Amino acid sequence: MKMVTQKYSLYPHIKFQTLVTETLWNELIKTWKITLTNTQTGFVKTVQFDIVITGTGLLKNPNIPVEFKPFQGTIFHSAQWDSSVNLSNKIVGVVGSGSSAIQIIPSIVHRVKELHCYQRTSPHVFVRNQKIFSKNWKIFYKKFPPFMWLIRFILFIKLEIFHSTFYPKSKAFKIAEQKSKEYMESQVQGQNSVNLRKKFTPTFEFGCKRTLFHNDYYPTLQLPNVTLHREKIFEIKNNRILCADGTETKLDVLILATGFKASNYLDPLRVVGKDSIDVNEFWKQDKPSLYLGISTNAAPNQFFILGPNTILAHSSVIFIAECQVNYILQIIEEMMSKGIRVIKPKIEIQEKYMEEIDTKLKKMIWTTGNCNSWYQNSRGNVTALWPYNSTTYWRRTRKLNLNDYDFE
Repeated sequence: MKMVTQKYSLYPHIKFQTLVTETLWNELIKTWKITLTNTQTGFVKTVQFDIVITGTGLLKNPNIPVEFKPFQGTIFHSAQWDSSVNLSNKIVGVVGSGSSAIQIIPSIVHRVKELHCYQRTSPHVFVRNQKIFSKNWKIFYKKFPPFMWLIRFILFIKLEIFHSTFYPKSKAFKIAEQKSKEYMESQVQGQNSVNLRKKFTPTFEFGCKRTLFHNDYYPTLQLPNVTLHREKIFEIKNNRILCADGTETKLDVLILATGFKASNYLDPLRVVGKDSIDVNEFWKQDKPSLYLGISTNAAPNQFFILGPNTILAHSSVIFIAECQVNYILQIIEEMMSKGIRVIKPKIEIQEKYMEEIDTKLKKMIWTTGNCNSWYQNSRGNVTALWPYNSTTYWRRTRKLNLNDYDFE
């Protein structure tokens, strides 16, 4: 990132130590008033812009359950990693079984004295087919870029095919679920394999929660200094965790890999759009409503990157962000060339689009799989994910149709 920033001379345009607390639409002069706070001095000022692009994303607010507040030892969330804490020869607990936990557990197990993993459910895990490219291969790809593009294209297509596994009861779904089970069983052998396989078997359907890829996860959980706790955490006393089965463990460090509050959407940013609508609170009352996940009728001239219903369960969101940036640039170019001051999606177009997304999501495993995940809001609506494959999103955002918008 530093290299790209230097290459394109972006540093002069970046305001560091600056928190955007509010964007307020001024209907009279058709601009956004932005409130900025200097995080070091506390100085507050406002600036005005014609167009605002919000790229806060959904996975930014750590989910820290209140149940862990009584813990008196060293505690931190995985997104707020405290590098000053020395884990060597410590008794460490990790809470969670998602993508953060599956990376943390194998990476620290050989440094700690004991590792206690607290998980309500076990995830579906696949082998991670990751190739390390040698220096010679890197030189080859640099000299002949088409070959690198070919490799990337093949990976892209494979992931597009993987999307088909999220259709419940489909052949691809059944194959994927079976492959996940076979991989787990192949990794869990020995005298205690029956008991361990029972612990490692997910209680929800494949794809209902995020599918994980790792080669060292199952072997790590079987190491002698690792204990997997599947029972509910009953109570926390000082630096001890008591589980429902009566197991009590004294910990030096507790790491919370408990995910993020994805359904808080824009928090802590406050977006006040037309008619004084607090966009984030409006979304929380029911569910977000945007056209293509990029713009909403309630917030003219404001565009969102990786907002609600644009996250992927099968591929890289970088591709989605690139599609969105290209689409937003088309809008801005049209505004500049045609002298458009205000633009927002037509409400009927936006509502029709959201109805289509909701209808599609109801057919997908994220809705039918009978599990709770960060994909959903508190009402059980899937508000994080794009229901189609990546190619469909590219096709939908490749060319701007100005007829979908109200403008003046």
